[in-house]
Amino acid sequence: MSGFVSTLPPSAAAMERALEQVFWEEIALIEREIKGFLDPRKCRLDLLPYLAWEVSVDDWDDSWDEKYKRQVVAMALEIHTYKGTRYAVDKSIEAIRSDSLRAVEWFEDPGNLAPGEFRVDLISQQSPVDSETLSSVYRAVNNAKNTRSHLKGITITSRVETPEKRIALSRQTKQVRCGPWVISSMVSTSQNAMVCLSRVTVQVRSGPLPLTLE
Repeated sequence: MSGFVSTLPPSAAAMERALEQVFWEEIALIEREIKGFLDPRKCRLDLLPYLAWEVSVDDWDDSWDEKYKRQVVAMALEIHTYKGTRYAVDKSIEAIRSDSLRAVEWFEDPGNLAPGEFRVDLISQQSPVDSETLSSVYRAVNNAKNTRSHLKGITITSRVETPEKRIALSRQTKQVRCGPWVISSMVSTSQNAMVCLSRVTVQVRSGPLPLTLE
């Protein structure tokens, strides 16, 4: 019993004291250092899922980067406060992606949206867009929107920038693979400053998956 110090109050029963002496080594192994647990910016990474559960995060994915995990937890209370509003929809997407977005309601685009419908326009900058992107955005929107509004669709504008300045030779190849969605329009612009020779190749494949780039 070397090192054993009872932490029970004087009123503890004999059975409680006996159990404490039997299990005191196991009890000493219980980690009590949880300082900063309630702060999503300081909470240990392995404890973040438990903090997310405590603040009622609606959607969680262990494959997210640490940055987005902390953002989702940090914004959870604010999203719950304004849930059912456009602000909550915007914040729910901002928490999982560093992109620009705009929610378009039916009265803002009556030609394409029926009353009660809305659309989300997402501008992806320097970040990949795949099937999981749509799934995560769809879940985030549905968790934050009000029950009377119906998500009509999600439009994604992907923007990739590769600026060049003061180089002698430049050769770039961009491969764009889109599926099962269809590219409605594509704009390619070149802004080079002080380049002797520049060659840009853009290869696009659009249609049902799987797609193979040659």
